[in-house]
Amino acid sequence: MKAKETLIVGAGVIGLTLAYELLKRGQPVRVLEQNRSSEGATRAAAGMLATDHELIPALHQLAAASRQLYPDLVRELFNETGIDSGYKENPFRLIRADGDIRFASVGQIDPVQLTRSLRHAIKARGGVIEEQTMVTGLLRAGATVVGVATSNGKREAGNVVVASGRGSEALLATSGVEIATVPVKGECLAVRLTGHVLTETLFSDDVYLVPKFDGRIIIGATERIGDETTGVSVSGIEHLLQAAARLFPAIREAEIVDIWSGIRPQTADGLPYLGQVPGVGHLFVATGHHRHGILLAPITASVLADEVTGITPKYELRPFSLHESRRNTNATHH
Repeated sequence: MKAKETLIVGAGVIGLTLAYELLKRGQPVRVLEQNRSSEGATRAAAGMLATDHELIPALHQLAAASRQLYPDLVRELFNETGIDSGYKENPFRLIRADGDIRFASVGQIDPVQLTRSLRHAIKARGGVIEEQTMVTGLLRAGATVVGVATSNGKREAGNVVVASGRGSEALLATSGVEIATVPVKGECLAVRLTGHVLTETLFSDDVYLVPKFDGRIIIGATERIGDETTGVSVSGIEHLLQAAARLFPAIREAEIVDIWSGIRPQTADGLPYLGQVPGVGHLFVATGHHRHGILLAPITASVLADEVTGITPKYELRPFSLHESRRNTNATHH
């Protein structure tokens, strides 16, 4: 008998990387996306594989493991699809009032190219990506999830993984599962410089400047807590450009090539929700990554694929689980 599919709700970088990992392990996969793939927080990301100085300590172990997975992941994807994910390592300067911290080499990725290569690889391996498909509820048989209800009909599943960013909270609530995330809108822009070259990533409390392999510089990002609108404000871009010019004055001569925004899901304690939902069979969650979804995608895919296939993950996931005390803590900060 053919194994039932794992349904992944959300075709951002988390959902797609997990789909690819499960397919590599021989699992049938279907990804459901209400819009088009990777149009949410993923598209808005600059793609820095952040240093531990920017992360809360509980994320350090997962982040280190995830960084180590990236070179092999992008090499595999390139070999399978011919698409360059824009992975490169360059100098990184963390700008602080008490003195700058310099790193000789910090990785970065192009999120749009990465997700494009993932989509191609998933389809080539027999996975299915259904776009324009709104998931409206989880189907249960007693204490077990057996599929989802969508705008295009019901879908049966062997497992369901909810990885739909901010949309995860409402979807899980349809099955009585509570999580609490706050929307944080981030606005960014891309510029192009002639005559000046930025050779290192610059990161301060106010702004970051990330030089990309195609000559663009990504400048970001505002953090508008509670804002779920899709527009980009003049005040936000003005703030970013002024802060960027203080770090790298040549930015004033740059040409703006793109402006965009995305909504990132943040939890009260700053940790994503990862793993099986306690008390509900065959239901898993991967959301709340906030600013670190790109960085944590490979390790999230690895540990979730372990859980889905019945393998004990190598990492302690309790800080990231949906246990009662954590749900209550996050809810009180909502």
